[in-house]
Amino acid sequence: MAEPNELPHLSVQMRHRIGALAIDVDFKLTKPWTILFGPSGSGKTTILRAIAGLLRPDFANIVSSFDPGTKNEHSIRFVDTDARVFLSAHERGAPLAPQKASLFPHLSVLENLTYGNPGADDARHRDKLIASIPTLFRIDHLLQKRPAELSGGEAQRVSLARAAMARRSRVLLLDEPFTGLDMSLKETLLSNLVEWQTDRRTPILSVTHDIAEAFQLDAEVIKLAEGRVVEQGPVASVLAEERARLLEQLSPAE
Repeated sequence: MAEPNELPHLSVQMRHRIGALAIDVDFKLTKPWTILFGPSGSGKTTILRAIAGLLRPDFANIVSSFDPGTKNEHSIRFVDTDARVFLSAHERGAPLAPQKASLFPHLSVLENLTYGNPGADDARHRDKLIASIPTLFRIDHLLQKRPAELSGGEAQRVSLARAAMARRSRVLLLDEPFTGLDMSLKETLLSNLVEWQTDRRTPILSVTHDIAEAFQLDAEVIKLAEGRVVEQGPVASVLAEERARLLEQLSPAE
């Protein structure tokens, strides 16, 4: 939980109907890394898209209190439907790396990383990022390639790097960005991303179905079911039953 006088990184109250699913959530991010965990169709991606500004919820009050430019608390309201506030995606500082990479096909990887990216017009800042981010996400050898020349895993890593390039992120949103990657590469990227998060202090909210990934990150977990939060807390307590079930399945039969 947040300290008594400390504001949460992000507060989310949201109600939204999508098809037969009625999403009704109220949660706060107080830890460096928080995971949305739940079965397919429980509303995880919809929540990320609403925070990012890619979806206008039926009702929402979404407030960020993490300011990347100062150590002081400075709140900004992303959405307040009652007050008719709805910041556009580029005003929020909430980059999203979607599950399926969406890259400009006519641009190189390097051009995709910098196109429309806050801070990319600052040459010194851009050069610093180009010297570090591609190596961090293992794409430094791909910078001159076009998206059509990339494998699915390579495109995912470019999409993740592009989100991490944003200069003044208030929260980084990740929608299963490691799906389909081999275990060794996934563990390396997770470790590198934790280092990035520690350096930048930017809170991360990610979606995963991978119990091992959640435990590797030692993350806070928000467990969803049918569009509602059923539990929030440390991974060791929230996913204890799922972990025990997984270990039982992996244990050799006697």
